[in-house]
Amino acid sequence: MNSKYAQILIPLVVAATVIIDVLISIGYEVWVGYAFAVLLCLWIEWSSAPYIVAAVATVLLQVGFILSAPSSAPDLAVFNRLVGAALVWVTAGLVWRAKLAKLDDATRRLGAIVESSSDAILSVTPDGFVTTWNAGAEGIFGYTAGEMIGGSILTLIPPHREKDKKWLLSTVRGVQTIHTYDAVRLTKDGRSIDVSVTVSPLRDAAGQFVGVSEIVRDISEQKRAQTFLRQAHERLEIKVQERTVELSGANHSLRELSSRLMQVQEEERSRLARDLHDEIGQLLTALKIDLQEVQHGEVGQAHAGALTDSLALVDHLLTQVRTLALDLRPSLLDDLGLVPALRWYANRQAKRNGWTLSLSVEGMARRVPVPIEVACFRIAQEALTNVAKYARAKTIDLTLHRQEEDVTLVIQDDGVGFDVVSARQRAQEGQSIGLLGMEERVRLAGGILEISSTAGRGTTILLRFPLSDPDPAEPRRTAEVMST
Repeated sequence: MNSKYAQILIPLVVAATVIIDVLISIGYEVWVGYAFAVLLCLWIEWSSAPYIVAAVATVLLQVGFILSAPSSAPDLAVFNRLVGAALVWVTAGLVWRAKLAKLDDATRRLGAIVESSSDAILSVTPDGFVTTWNAGAEGIFGYTAGEMIGGSILTLIPPHREKDKKWLLSTVRGVQTIHTYDAVRLTKDGRSIDVSVTVSPLRDAAGQFVGVSEIVRDISEQKRAQTFLRQAHERLEIKVQERTVELSGANHSLRELSSRLMQVQEEERSRLARDLHDEIGQLLTALKIDLQEVQHGEVGQAHAGALTDSLALVDHLLTQVRTLALDLRPSLLDDLGLVPALRWYANRQAKRNGWTLSLSVEGMARRVPVPIEVACFRIAQEALTNVAKYARAKTIDLTLHRQEEDVTLVIQDDGVGFDVVSARQRAQEGQSIGLLGMEERVRLAGGILEISSTAGRGTTILLRFPLSDPDPAEPRRTAEVMST
């Protein structure tokens, strides 16, 4: 039954009982209504409610005796009403004991919940002294109940946080509602831990403020997780910014490279046009003149001389065409692979420029993937061309080495060297394309390019290409260019 309904029903039962007693004299049975009213006090929160109702019922029993005309003998009527009053008071005592047992059971249940909680649950007086301390508090702070009960709550405040001590005492003395906040507390072994504290006021039966209860939860792991998440987010932001800068630089370099590629394409077309016109065109013109002489001349010795000159011109023409074709892409690279093509080109350049060439090949019994062969050959071609133009070198060392995991090509000269950083800067500004072209070619082949050069001590170019297929779940690594 609801407490509100019980409070309404009790006066109604009492009033009905006294009216019946006054109007209809029924003797000793009249106390049953009052006993029922006392039983209804089980649903009333006031602990003294059964005795109050019993006292009112005792008075009304006497009032009913005076106002009614009892049908039984007066002495028996008085005895019955005295017995009825006694029974009402016995019922009140039983109801009070039942309410007390119910309260004790609720208290035990609440105590069991408090003791089994993993959170620290404690109560503190307005002066800051601990009055209760559960097992959860022992687990979090390390102090036993015997060590903390009667002691100051300020024991849990780190020494360097004096402001927290003053604030805590003011909160303990003045809290009026439930209040939650995060704080730092000190354990018995001297560790500072992050906790979440919920403070609620405690009042006695009269409603007077007698202290506060605190529920303290260890949130150190949560704080560490938040800190780790924040740091990870900051690192991610930095990475995103770095990648954004890299992508911006890559896009700028790509635009510069595209522009230079178009320019180089036009320059290469112009060079091919000049070669075709100046050499092959002239040879074909001379061949045409000789053939016209043969056509219009007389049969004899002149024909033989003209034919001899024509054959020499054809041989020269074939040589020029073959040279142009080899410069564009040597057939050795497609037919026989990287090692023969690299040996042919390096020997040809060494002979043309007067270099002392050292070529070392190891572990290249089997061919490597075509993109790696093309990248190695083109980088070597570009590097040797640059050495011939600028380095004034005398010795060239080429080392081609294959292991189980990668292929390495090292090109080293003893020339004058150059400033790699400045060269890259000029390439990014569009003043040259060689270095950017090498980097882009290596990047597309999935390799690593390292260039080191010192003034007066030559230049070393190292290429490394992985042979194993990348894991599809892993992002593909692009080329790394290290400059010194």
